[in-house]
Amino acid sequence: MNKILSLIAFLLLSAVPAAAQRMVEGNVFIDTNRNGVYDKGEECLPGIPVSNGRDIVVTNDKGRYKLALPDGFSLFPILPADLTLSDGRLVNARFINSGRAGKKNNNFGLARKAVKKSFRLNAIGDVQVSNSQELDYATRTLWPELLDGSADDVNLFLGDLVNNNLSLYGRLHDLMEQLPQQTWTVLGNHDRDADSIRRNQSRTYNQFFGSDVYAFNEGKVHFIVLNNVYGQGERGYAGQLTEEQLTFVRNDLQYIPKDALVVLCMHIPMAETRNRNQLIELFKGRSHLLALTGHLHRVMRFFHEKSGVRVHELGTGASCGFWWVGEKDWQGVPAALQQGGAPRNYFVMEFSDNQYQFRFKGIGLDAARQMNIHVMGIDSLDQHLRDLKEIIPHQALITVWGGCDSTIVRCRIDGGTWQVCQKTKLIDPNVARTRELNLQRAYPTKYNRMNPMRRQDSPQLWAVELTEAQRQGAHTIEVEAHDDYGFRATGRRSYAF
Repeated sequence: MNKILSLIAFLLLSAVPAAAQRMVEGNVFIDTNRNGVYDKGEECLPGIPVSNGRDIVVTNDKGRYKLALPDGFSLFPILPADLTLSDGRLVNARFINSGRAGKKNNNFGLARKAVKKSFRLNAIGDVQVSNSQELDYATRTLWPELLDGSADDVNLFLGDLVNNNLSLYGRLHDLMEQLPQQTWTVLGNHDRDADSIRRNQSRTYNQFFGSDVYAFNEGKVHFIVLNNVYGQGERGYAGQLTEEQLTFVRNDLQYIPKDALVVLCMHIPMAETRNRNQLIELFKGRSHLLALTGHLHRVMRFFHEKSGVRVHELGTGASCGFWWVGEKDWQGVPAALQQGGAPRNYFVMEFSDNQYQFRFKGIGLDAARQMNIHVMGIDSLDQHLRDLKEIIPHQALITVWGGCDSTIVRCRIDGGTWQVCQKTKLIDPNVARTRELNLQRAYPTKYNRMNPMRRQDSPQLWAVELTEAQRQGAHTIEVEAHDDYGFRATGRRSYAF
């Protein structure tokens, strides 16, 4: 069936008029003087894969390539781990979209870089700024943390860079160029041209960010960036990959060792992607797979299995939280608490060879703050929260930001014996508080927008009952959480009855 679908896709694209699908060519070279232009004497690079988002060719012994480029597609080199583009830190913005490509001289100037056995990647979901005010929120909260990071890190923005306001692309592009790290972006459903046919809904995005489909290597890890926002009408969409993208993945994997870690990067979760099984089947025989996604505005973990292939998916939450709404803090920035109880966030991924670990990073919070520990019966507001009234008093409710059903959570009090906490189906206490104040019409206060929290169980909540002695006087509770899929978290707090 997959061969038939690929043939259909090929025939459809082959039937596109010549004016809409032309042959283009160019050079891949070491840009010694970093001027972005191929100059006489600069080293040409053979054996570099170059793609249009479907087909892949390899540069010849003179560093040349020739490739068909349909309208709405882009040209890009699949960068080895020891090479990057010679100018700019927003790497995919240097790819060549079909509107900018000429027939010849579609050249890619590269620079050599050290291959890192281990590296850190910031997986950043949904910045989703609607206007200059929200862009300012991002630059005052998220950007300082990235600016203070190491230049050896990598940033990956997982889509919904804007909230339908494409006029912000220029400023957002320039702000990403200010970051010291190599930065990559993914297209989200709010990043599209909504007045166009399906194929060209990424045309403005690609003018600023190069391509919505591509791949690259970092360390021993291979990243595949896909656009699974499948347009349906002007505003409608579904989670689905085009046949061209499936063909691209199939072609790309021919160049990737079987034991390499492959990271799939897309905006809509695989859990909501209609043809995810077709994608997963392409990875038969591979055992190191991870997916990074955004879109949900809540932190989630999923596991997918098909044909003996298992994919671990991390839904990274949103750096804008719940769409930049809610009561403002002392800086005038909305709290934007996410459903499930996580604050605005991103995830820090630590890669080493084909292994990884990851941790939650709350924006504006100390790196050690990776969970919320709520001790029932101390906060006087608890007794007024309708969603918590039936909860057993005198227990600790622990929201582990990034935990899942496979996560083991243990705690101890006052340095005593470690005990396993029980996964429980309850609303997060902070969500319950916000929801109650909404229902009482205490929120939103003037100049704020309501954060419309729903009564939903948090997928990341654990509980432990306190003993009689632990319900009197002052105590300290320590928590550690881990699972077999690279997640680690710790937390502690003191309390007093």
